[in-house]
Amino acid sequence: MYKILIVDDDKDLLAGQKLFLEEKGYRVETALSMKDGLAKLENYKPDLILVDLMMEHYDTGFVFCKKIKDDSQMSHVPIIMQTGASREIGFTFNTTNPGAREWMKVYEILTKPVALDNLLGKIEQYLSKKIS
Repeated sequence: MYKILIVDDDKDLLAGQKLFLEEKGYRVETALSMKDGLAKLENYKPDLILVDLMMEHYDTGFVFCKKIKDDSQMSHVPIIMQTGASREIGFTFNTTNPGAREWMKVYEILTKPVALDNLLGKIEQYLSKKIS
């Protein structure tokens, strides 16, 4: 059973995605902040991480991702960022460029609200790469 960690300051999003993903057979832990997310990682080793961009600060998600990718035990874990930033501030992110993915430390950025079927497809896409 694959394990997923969702880090987001939106309690409703956490509850909804957790329930949906558990119904699909995933084991899911959640955290409401970067600090809580990093604390969860001390004992919970996810196969994939979903993280919000704007939590405590406008760039908290990027800071969280850098900390994960700088940790040799976690650097292999795929990270998908979910954000409403493009809707809220008009800035768009492009992860099709390998250089952009490298500085952002994420595999992909999805715009909120993320359709659950689209989210599931992305999760399955990145987890299938782990076993191939």
